[in-house]
Amino acid sequence: MTKFYFTLAFIFTVITLFAQTGNYDVATITEAMKKNAYSVKREERIEFEVKAIDKAYYKVHKVITVLNEAGKDEFLFYEFSDKFHSLEEVSIQIFDSKGKSVKKYSKSDLTKQATGEGLVPDGKVYYINTPVAEYPATIKIDYELKFNGTLDYPDFNVQLPEQSVENAVFIAKIPAELDLRFKPKNTALNPVITSDDKYKIYTWTVNNLPALEYEEGSVKGSSRFPKILISPNKFELDGYAGDMTSWQNFGKWYASLIKDAGNMPEERKLFFKNMVKDIADDKEKIKLIYTYLQNNFRYVSIQLGIGGFKPFDADFVDKKKYGDCKALSNYMQACLTAVGLKSYQALINASYNQAPVDPDFPHNGFNHDILCVLAGKDSVWLECTSTTTDFGVLGNFTENKNALLITEDGGKLVATPKSKASENRFGCNSLVTLKEDGSGTATAQLTSTGEYRQDFLNYIFDQKKDDQKKYLVNYIGFLQPDEFEINYDKANRIAPVKLQLDIEKIPEFTAGNKQFLNPRIYKIWRSVLPKAENRTQDFYFEHPFIKTDTTIYKLPEGFSLETLPKTKDIKFEYGSFKSNYVYDENKKTITTTARLELTEYKIPAAKFLDTKKFFNEVMAEYTEKIVVKKL
Repeated sequence: MTKFYFTLAFIFTVITLFAQTGNYDVATITEAMKKNAYSVKREERIEFEVKAIDKAYYKVHKVITVLNEAGKDEFLFYEFSDKFHSLEEVSIQIFDSKGKSVKKYSKSDLTKQATGEGLVPDGKVYYINTPVAEYPATIKIDYELKFNGTLDYPDFNVQLPEQSVENAVFIAKIPAELDLRFKPKNTALNPVITSDDKYKIYTWTVNNLPALEYEEGSVKGSSRFPKILISPNKFELDGYAGDMTSWQNFGKWYASLIKDAGNMPEERKLFFKNMVKDIADDKEKIKLIYTYLQNNFRYVSIQLGIGGFKPFDADFVDKKKYGDCKALSNYMQACLTAVGLKSYQALINASYNQAPVDPDFPHNGFNHDILCVLAGKDSVWLECTSTTTDFGVLGNFTENKNALLITEDGGKLVATPKSKASENRFGCNSLVTLKEDGSGTATAQLTSTGEYRQDFLNYIFDQKKDDQKKYLVNYIGFLQPDEFEINYDKANRIAPVKLQLDIEKIPEFTAGNKQFLNPRIYKIWRSVLPKAENRTQDFYFEHPFIKTDTTIYKLPEGFSLETLPKTKDIKFEYGSFKSNYVYDENKKTITTTARLELTEYKIPAAKFLDTKKFFNEVMAEYTEKIVVKKL
C-alpha cells in the first residue's frame, strides 16, 4: 500500500513539474500533428478517483494549442455545479505562439450564474471566454470536480473533431469491491490494469494521434470520435443506491426514484376524470389531456441529470404550471393514471444525429425524458416539453432511438418510432400576377406538418416582421419581396399561412422583349450537400420529408409563352422528384407543379454520391427557365 501511494505521489509531482515547465512553443509541434487540425492536445492528465459508492473526485490538467480561429471554442471554459457536482479550484493560463505566458485566471475570475429557475438545487454555471490577440495560442486548464453521487462516471473523450493528440492519459482509480465497466468506441484502445489490496487502477494512454476530419452532416461528434465509455457497477445518487450492470437494474433504480412523484390531490384527479368522462376511445382521452398540458404548462430547459434525476412531484408541477422534461413527463403520467390509463416514462438520448444508446453496454447516456402510453394494442409516444408538437408524433430528435422504458419490472430498452416522410410535409400554392415591366404580386398559401410546422411556429408566428422576412428569403428561398404581409390564425395554428408579396423583379433576367422566369418563386431545395469523394461516414438529414408546390403565373396583357422547361421525373433509392409545366393559351396562365420526397433521413456513406447527384439535379431544375415574350 505504501509503495502504491508513493508511486501516485511521484506521478503527480512529475505531472505538476511538467505542467509548470512545459514548452508550449508552437514551433515544437510537428507537421504531422498540424495536418487537418484546428487544435492540438499537447498534454492531458485526467484522474478520476472513486472514494466510496457516493463520493468521487475528478481532476483535469490539459494543455490545448489552438492553431486558428476554427478551434476558438477551446478558449471557453464552462462547467455546471449543483448539489451533486461541485466545482473546486480552477486555474487557467494563456500562452502566445512562442509559449510565453500572457494571462492567468482563477475561479474568482469566472462568471457564476444561477440556472434552472429554481428547479435545480444549488444550480450554478461557471464560465469564462478567454480572449486571445492572435492565433496560434495555447490554453492550459487545471480544475477539479467533487462528485456527491456516482451515477455518471466521466468518459474518456480521446480527441475532438479536427484535433490531434500529442499525449493524453486517463486514470480511473476505484475500490475493488465496486469496480467499473468500460467499452471502447471508435478505437481499439484498452487500459493497463493494476491493483493492490483495496483499489483497481485503469490507465489509458495515447500518443501522437493525427487529427480526424469531421465529415459535414455525419453523426454527432460524440458518437463518431474515439472515446472510452466508463460506467459504474454499483452507484448511489440522492440517497438511492442502484445497479447499472443491466438495463433492467438501472430501470429499477429509476423506478424507485419516481415511485412517489405522482402524488396529486383527489380534486385534481376528479378534474381529469370529468374531462374525459364522455369519451370512449382511449387515444382521444390521451389527446385531450395532452392538449391540456400543451395549452397550460411551460417547459424549463434543463438537461436530464442536471440537479439530479428525481422529478418534482406532480402536485408541485400542477400548481406551478411549469417543469423540466422529467417533471412534465411525470406530471402527464400522473394525469393519465388518474383516468385509468397506463403509461411509462422513457429515458432517451435526444438529437437527430446522435447514435442510439448501445443495447449491449448499460450506461447513462440519456439527456431527455419522454412518455410512452398504452392504448389498447398500440403505443402512443408523447413529447411532453413541447407546446406545439403534433399529438402522437415525437419529432426528429427522439425518433430512431433506443429508449429505456421504466416499467414495473425495471428498465426495458425499446426502439422509438422511425421518422416518416408523410409526417413532415411542406406545401405551397402560389398565384403570381406578372406585370409588363417584370414586377408583380404573388399570393401564396403555405401548409405544413411535423418539423416544418415547428419551423413556422418558431420563425413566423409571433415574430418581428424583419425576422419573418429573413426566414422566408434565407431559409425557404423566396424571391426578395419589397413589401409583404403574413396572415395566420392565432387560434388555429395548423391552418395555412397566407402570404401577400410585392416583388419588384420576378424574372431571373430579361432580354429584349423576353422575360426568363424561374419554375417557381422559391427554391424547393436550396442546400448544396457536402463533397461525396472519399466519404466514410453516413450522412444525416434532419428528417425525411415531402414537399409539394403549385405555382400559377398570370401573364400580362400582350404576352405569350415561348418556351417551357421539360418535365422532370428523377428517382434514386431514397427519394424522388417530379415537375410538370402546362400553358393555358385562353387564360394566359402557366401552371408549374413539383413534388420532392426524401424517404430516409440517414444515408449510408456508400449511397451518398447518388444522393448528392439527385439533389444537384433538383437544384438544376430550378435554373431552367420559362421564357415568355411580348408580342
